[in-house]
Amino acid sequence: MKFFKQLIVTVALAMSAFAAHADTFINKDIGVPGDFDNTWTFLGSTDTAHAAGQMFEDFFIFNVPDTQYISVTLTSLLRGKSDGVNFLGGGFLIYTYSDGDVVAAVDATKSNTVTGDAWLLGSGTYGLYVAGTYLLNGGNYGGQILGTPVTAVPEPSSILMLLAGMALVAGVAQRRRRS
Repeated sequence: MKFFKQLIVTVALAMSAFAAHADTFINKDIGVPGDFDNTWTFLGSTDTAHAAGQMFEDFFIFNVPDTQYISVTLTSLLRGKSDGVNFLGGGFLIYTYSDGDVVAAVDATKSNTVTGDAWLLGSGTYGLYVAGTYLLNGGNYGGQILGTPVTAVPEPSSILMLLAGMALVAGVAQRRRRS
């Protein structure tokens, strides 16, 4: 009978420990613990000929697996000694893919590069809208979306469950010593 009581207490403690544990899931290999890099790299549209003076509007879709700070950088790809793209009069928007609500907007202040701040985005699918003008025939641009995770802080209920479990184990150990 004593064995079954101990078994029930052990199973209950193990179940509460699993319930209190929350894993962070990233849908890619994140490398060495503490060395996190969640990066999406993209190129401007290559399905049409890029003529000098032609405006462009490109859309990219990306998925944020967990709440992260997201920053975006766009850079004109050089061809010879001239920049191939001008972002002035354009820039980029980040929007929620499901309903199109704009989360962040950046107007370009330099012709060949645009960098945005870091915005806190929750888990979900987002769109990136990029606009500008081609300066050269065949000009193009590239970009990068960088995600930095939010530091995990244990919930108070997790800490209380841990303390309650430790107190229960200490009580069982104390009771065994007395017996």
